[in-house]
Amino acid sequence: MTDADAPLITAVIPTRGRADIVARAVHSALHQTYPRVEAIVVVDGPDPVTVATLNAIDEPRLRVIALAENVGASEARNIGVRQARGDWIGMLDDDDQWLPEKLAAQMAVADLAERHSLVTCRRLERQPGRPDVVAPRRGLRAGEDVSEYMFYPEDGRHHICGPQTSGFLATRELFLAVPFSKGLKCHQDWDWYLRAMHNQATVAVMVDEPLYIMDVEPERPRMTQIAKWQFSLDWVEARRDLFTSRAYRSVLINECMFRCEETTHRAQTFAKLLSLCQSSGRLRSEDLLAAAKWYLFRPSVRMGIRRYQRQIKASLWGAALGARSGKKSPRNQEVYD
Repeated sequence: MTDADAPLITAVIPTRGRADIVARAVHSALHQTYPRVEAIVVVDGPDPVTVATLNAIDEPRLRVIALAENVGASEARNIGVRQARGDWIGMLDDDDQWLPEKLAAQMAVADLAERHSLVTCRRLERQPGRPDVVAPRRGLRAGEDVSEYMFYPEDGRHHICGPQTSGFLATRELFLAVPFSKGLKCHQDWDWYLRAMHNQATVAVMVDEPLYIMDVEPERPRMTQIAKWQFSLDWVEARRDLFTSRAYRSVLINECMFRCEETTHRAQTFAKLLSLCQSSGRLRSEDLLAAAKWYLFRPSVRMGIRRYQRQIKASLWGAALGARSGKKSPRNQEVYD
């Protein structure tokens, strides 16, 4: 296959209020080693600054769709898919970056004959001051239920696995057959992947190497990080038929309970969630321990402890450096293992 014969890929990037970073995502999409790529940025609602920033990019392969009203990231992606010229669509969040070889590596293993072909990949999760983390830990095993792959904590420590939006490369026909759920406030990538993998026509494969960078910055939280427990509960209840019983319980405990910050009705909320867990089957001792942990240490408490730990580490590190150099310890310096 020559470069001219290669299928056209459209990168679809939804954005709003992030003029400072969306240009970086666009650059990563249009500077791929794969020969035929276009990019569509869907500006989700009135945002003249972002539109002006994008229009200033001198690139004929870039199209900007400025929506008159906010429709949400899911529907913005759907609009981008409908406007795409490519036979293949690569989803890209505006705060992520594709590595230059991403699309070429994915297309090398794609089944070009399948109308509903999906290729995912691993990612580098990058946080300032810490080593990169490769995720997900592994791909879906043959015969494994997709909900258990994503949510059942088989190793006792992790409870989330699976690909994320910026790793999705699929045929346009698959994205049209399985669109993103309009109006969904959180878990948009989980929701789409679950439904796509339950589509009997989907043929999926994962590239084992990390092919894009996800920046994890506390100052700029993602929707999944700030989602309230009720959003997670509403979502898993709406998709209950896509979960095994133990994967369903894991979401209730490790997502809903994990995100429960409210103080007024906290006990009642945990009792309700435990009741839903019990209705789906017998609880393990590990489940009860996890529930107790999330009850005792709500999100704000956990974040406070982490900040305190970082401050202590920074102070100890600064004191050690000062002792070696004979200088005063640096102030306001955070050091991470």
